[in-house]
Order: sequence, then structure tokens, then C-alpha cells
Amino acid sequence: MPRCKFAAWLARPSSCVAIVGASGWVGMALADQVLATRPDLAPNRLRLFGSSPRDLKLPNRQAHMEPLDQAARLGDGDWLVLHAAIVGDDRVEGGDPAEVRRRNDTLLNQVLGLAETGQTRRLVAFSSGAAHRPNAGSAARRAYATMKRDHEAAAAEWGRRTGRAVLIPRVFNLGGPFINHAEAYALGDFILALARRGRIAIGAADPVFRGFVHVSEMARVVLDMAVDEAQSAEPFDIGGAEVVELGALALVVGEALGRADPAIDRPEPGDGPGDWYVGDGRRYQSALFRRGEAPTPLARIVADTVAYLEATGALAGAPDGA
Repeated sequence: MPRCKFAAWLARPSSCVAIVGASGWVGMALADQVLATRPDLAPNRLRLFGSSPRDLKLPNRQAHMEPLDQAARLGDGDWLVLHAAIVGDDRVEGGDPAEVRRRNDTLLNQVLGLAETGQTRRLVAFSSGAAHRPNAGSAARRAYATMKRDHEAAAAEWGRRTGRAVLIPRVFNLGGPFINHAEAYALGDFILALARRGRIAIGAADPVFRGFVHVSEMARVVLDMAVDEAQSAEPFDIGGAEVVELGALALVVGEALGRADPAIDRPEPGDGPGDWYVGDGRRYQSALFRRGEAPTPLARIVADTVAYLEATGALAGAPDGA
């Protein structure tokens, strides 16, 4: 029998959720799943935070997003605080890594401060699979990975100091609705390239392996884990059940766009070991199983990503037959 812990918890009148970074990919998926669980949830029991006030259109409701730096106290209730926000280098002039780090440190401190203004049941601090590889890639990538590791440690230390529970999911590869900055991700880039230009370009000669998870599936599982007292503060990977090489991913994208044999530009295979960015999904997959769910198939993940981008107009100007 499925055990949907979050639904049972949210049915209590004292249960409340705060989402920081509510307009981002993960934040939107979390808010959507909270409201899918309880569509009639009172506005004061779901508070959404971002860098500035704005109205956020969700599938089940239009909600207001509060500026985090002016946030009122959480107050009464049994709160989950979900931190899914990030200040990317695209929001910092020149992409200066030191300034990116400073702004994200400030953001984390604001979230921790918010979580101390109410009876916080658990802080969920989303991290990145990059934390596994602090010495890999460019200087900017290394700085990002180091920051994520440091923020994991800071969240865990905050939990020990305040006596509040912490959950630290490390996100690797996502797909599905609410994707933003699509060009920055291989899946989004492949979809946009094939739809708009009729070709997919893969720059890597060596194999590149990824394991995708549907963002809505992840949101449901993490919400269940967040109210599960048996879950520890040890970081864990959001690891998919399927591992796919980018060439095979391009073929799945082609199928989703109605192109069974998509044009793919890629160098001749190299002799390097390739790149694996997959994650150890054992803890995540166990929680998914306890919900009574099976992993979302890759074809469905890709199809849902295509459908969202199409619905938002991102595929406008696609050539005939796309």
C-alpha cells in the first residue's frame, strides 16, 4: 500500500509550508504538488518567497510571492521551510564568482533566519550533485560546487544548533514542467535546438552519461521525506533509475518531437573515460517505492518537458514537421 506521508501531514490544520525560490524550476514544482495535494489550502498556510513581490501563476491557483528580505514572521503553525532558491551568475554583473558567493551566503542566512521565526518542523535545503565534484571543471564550476558543499555544512550545523530537523537533497538531472533557462540544460537545449533549427549539436566526443528524474516526481518524494522523522540530515542524491548517454537522449527528444531520426552533429568518438553525472539514487528510490510509485520513464520525462515548453511558447518558430 502506498504511504503518502505528506498528504496525511498536510491534512492537519496546523500544517504550513514556506517555499523560498518559488518562481524557480524546483520551487514551482514544489508549490504545484503542495496544491495538488490540498487544492483548498488557505493562503496563510502556503507562503511563497522570492527576491521581489509578484503574482505567481500555478496550475491550481494564482498565488502571491513575498520578498524574502522583508518577510514577516512565520508565526503559528507546524512549518516546513523549503529552500530551493539560487542566485545564478547570470544575475551578477560579470558573473564574478566572489559576488555570486556573497549573494548566496546572504540568501542562505535569510532562509535560516526565516526558519527560526516559527515552529519549523524541518528545513529542506536543496543542494546540487556538483557538491560531489568540488575540484572538477572550470573555476566558476569549482566555486559553485564548493559553495554548495559549504552550504550543506552550514544547514546541518544550523540544525544541530537550533534542534530543528534538516533534509539535504542533491539535485542532478531533472526534466518536466516549469523548466526555466532551458538552454542551460542538455535536455532543454536539445529540445529547443531540434524544434527551432531542426538539428541537435553535441559538443562532447567522449561519452556523457546522465540520469533524469521528473521534477514533479521529485517534489512529491521530497515532500514525503520532509515529514518523515526517520530521515536524517545526511545529504542524499536525487538519482534516476535510468542512465542515458547524451546521444541516446537526443534520439528520445527526436521521438517526442515526431522526428524518429533526428539530425545530430557530434565529433567522432574520443578515447576519454567520459563524464558520469548520475548520483547514487538508493535513498531517493527507496522513498519513491514507499510512496507506491515507480520511477517516471525517460520518454515521459522528455515528453512532459516538450509539452511545457510548447505551452509556454518556447518552441515558437519551429520548422515544419517539428
